[in-house]
Amino acid sequence: MPRNQLGLSGAVSALVLVACGPAVAGGFAIREQSAKGQGTSFAGAAAGSAGLSSLFWNPAISAEYNEFGFISESNATLVLPYSESDTPAPGSGNIGDWAIVPASYYSYAINDQLTLAAAIASPLGMTTDANNTWAGAIHGDKSEVRTYNFNPSASYRVNDWLALGLGAQIEYMTLDVDSRAGGAKVLDVEADSFGIGFTAGVLMTPLEGTEIGVGFRSSISHTLKGDGFSGFPANPPGSPMQGDFASPELLTLGLRQQLSDQLTVLAGVEWSNWSRFKELRIHTPAGDLVTQEHWKDGWMFNVGAEYAYSDLLDLRAGVAFEKSPVPDAFRTPRVPDNDRYWLSLGASYQFADNMTAHLAYSHVFMEDGDIDLPAALPLPALAASFDQHVNIVSLGLTRDW
Repeated sequence: MPRNQLGLSGAVSALVLVACGPAVAGGFAIREQSAKGQGTSFAGAAAGSAGLSSLFWNPAISAEYNEFGFISESNATLVLPYSESDTPAPGSGNIGDWAIVPASYYSYAINDQLTLAAAIASPLGMTTDANNTWAGAIHGDKSEVRTYNFNPSASYRVNDWLALGLGAQIEYMTLDVDSRAGGAKVLDVEADSFGIGFTAGVLMTPLEGTEIGVGFRSSISHTLKGDGFSGFPANPPGSPMQGDFASPELLTLGLRQQLSDQLTVLAGVEWSNWSRFKELRIHTPAGDLVTQEHWKDGWMFNVGAEYAYSDLLDLRAGVAFEKSPVPDAFRTPRVPDNDRYWLSLGASYQFADNMTAHLAYSHVFMEDGDIDLPAALPLPALAASFDQHVNIVSLGLTRDW
């Protein structure tokens, strides 16, 4: 492949990568799907520690609500990322734009065995936007991706200790990225796609006070189609561009163990199949552009606890370690992701017979995102280090209708 095409592929890599810079989960996933779950760093989420919003990780969770009628849970999370490199001059500025992440969940018990449910969430996304004159802007200036995921599901309680769940995913993705050189755009691409997948899960209660949940979210294949322009090789404005992207499978194991009437301990492990992301291939009128990625599997390990302070107030806390799927050798300023450590606090307060409010705060400590990209004409070499962290505040409301 000509070197200029290799160079352009680095500049336009976000077309399929849907880069999110300092995202709030490994790669560019969005973990903030639950205010209640966030208070424990999502420990035990697949076993129901996140309340009804545990549906995101495990569709069998709705079986826990088979004695109720219609229940809803709504969440809104404010994400405040910080990721900045001062070198090379001029610096990038804070590339992490703030965002509000919504998520809603619903369940309806048909009878004491069958429960229908639905989740509306954004599994992937965020926005990065560097200074237009940053020295590394040709490698990545702005990246914005949004996903809208509708996940209807059903659970069936087989017996007192076993429940099964199955659901579908319908997802819409949008993308808007650009790169600059000398402040002028050399790339501008907009694209979108629909994709489908499924979810499945099991919830077990082998002993009184012990709950074990396993949940699975399938990969969703997207064919992102849109238009744009690039300066090298020449693709004039309005040129068709297309790229394929498959999201990683997500497998989550959760444990809830009640130690007393007041204290419950939580633990979890999550695996995400980012290693399926081997290369990035983009089709343009000027030919295919290919970038080698070679991402690794992502992992998260978390522990937490919940304390029933009173009949109305629950307190919780959690910590987590998350292993980034982005290898050091393939890190870019669009995704300066690295390993992270979570520290979370949360509370729930029942202020009416049928309504409970949830509040959580997390600080995510992230290792520096070091970048060392060799020159690949027409792209110059880039050596930079991003100092980064994330603050997260989440509110939620559960209502029994």
